[in-house]
Amino acid sequence: MGNNFSVLKDIPYGEHERQKFDIYIPENPHNKSGVILLIHGGGWSNGDKSDYKNEAGFYASSGYICAAINYRFVSGNINVFHELDDITSALNAIKEKCEEYGFNIKNTILTGASAGAHLSLLYAYTRKSEAPIIPVAVGAFCPPVNCWAENFLIGIKGEFEDWKYGVLSNCCGTEITKNTLLNESQQNALKKMSPQTYVSKECVPTAVFQGVLDDLVPFEYSEIFIETLKKAGVKNDFLVYENSGHALDKDPDKTDESRKIVLSYAEMYL
Repeated sequence: MGNNFSVLKDIPYGEHERQKFDIYIPENPHNKSGVILLIHGGGWSNGDKSDYKNEAGFYASSGYICAAINYRFVSGNINVFHELDDITSALNAIKEKCEEYGFNIKNTILTGASAGAHLSLLYAYTRKSEAPIIPVAVGAFCPPVNCWAENFLIGIKGEFEDWKYGVLSNCCGTEITKNTLLNESQQNALKKMSPQTYVSKECVPTAVFQGVLDDLVPFEYSEIFIETLKKAGVKNDFLVYENSGHALDKDPDKTDESRKIVLSYAEMYL
């Protein structure tokens, strides 16, 4: 710790107002060929890269180049696969910016919370072969892994249910309602956007951080996901927040543990 770093903000990687990133460059980087990529959450339709200011500062002060990105929000015209496209575009721009500073970036660890965790997993599991910077590991905080589950986002009820199904519809590009959620075409669309669908022995090392009391992404599904990774022979870590819900804010001691795990991945794989 204690490594000084500089921050370059709002660097564009596309023409859309959301297509921007911040990059944190240590004065004395431990690794000049890797970057930790931070992807914010917010239900695929909210949030900002500034949410990761403190985390990026921590990793940069630990000697690792970091970038935090914004991406286009889902809408009638934008789905999660367009958001994955944004990650590719951002990685291209990050690679170019790092080259200006004499760094030849080859590998990345993707990390994020909630929707950001989902995008991190889905990108690493499905776009590795085409990524301009190769995903080598993922740190996923309260990740949606099986979006087809009937009780997914179970805590969003009553007057907010229409919002929930609207977001799911926008995410997968297929109209979904409470009455059609379990129909075959809707299930197929949701499975296509679910990281668990793509688990195989080829998946990158994955750390999952999950609250037992999560009322949006049920804890049991992270347990199942970890077991699926184990059966596939994928290197994994599972850090349980015994007292926390989706915000992971009731187990302060776990913050240091989670950071140590991500740093251990950086030391091993970047």
